[in-house]
Amino acid sequence: MERRIDRENWNRNAHDQLFARLEVPFYSVTWRLDVTEAAAYAKRRGISFYSVLIWCTMKATNGVEAFRYELRGDEVYLLDHRNPSYTYQWDEELFGICGIEWIDGEDPVSFAVRMKRAEAANPSPIPTAEADEAGHDVYISSLPWIDYTHISQEFPLDNTDSTPRVMWGRFETNEQGRKTLSYTVQVNHRLIDGIHLSRLNEWLNGAIHALEAL
Repeated sequence: MERRIDRENWNRNAHDQLFARLEVPFYSVTWRLDVTEAAAYAKRRGISFYSVLIWCTMKATNGVEAFRYELRGDEVYLLDHRNPSYTYQWDEELFGICGIEWIDGEDPVSFAVRMKRAEAANPSPIPTAEADEAGHDVYISSLPWIDYTHISQEFPLDNTDSTPRVMWGRFETNEQGRKTLSYTVQVNHRLIDGIHLSRLNEWLNGAIHALEAL
């Protein structure tokens, strides 16, 4: 279910109106994320590291309320959940885009299996415009060939665009054996502030560390 927000009683209505004056209210932040437990879990369970980190990302984004706000014209809605829309290798040179429903409480292995099934059944690498607009998504991608320090992502010149965009690079192993990577989140400042990114990071770390017990 979703709920329409009463703007008059919404605590960030003034902040939304401030950033609504801008044509481009979007910003992105990159930080170093420790994914040691995620990589170990993927190897232990025989699934892709990519699927595990997407699962952790969706746990985090759905765990922070601000990431579930959606602008529709002059109205704001709070979504029950967002779904992952992610890139994957379609062939040697091209990527595909696939989306699946997020199921709260699903374990990472079952999630990885559904990802593979959806990719195998995907009729085209690029969804139609109608299909692309149908879901309340988080756009997820990776750059597994490069350990980058900064990246910019594409976005429409529509300041009501509410879709969080997440990307990460190749992980590196330090002298202590910890695996870390650059993790980037791009959001609309009308809906999401720095404190919400901090909470996202807390949820991410919690989801990753919890994998040790699974």
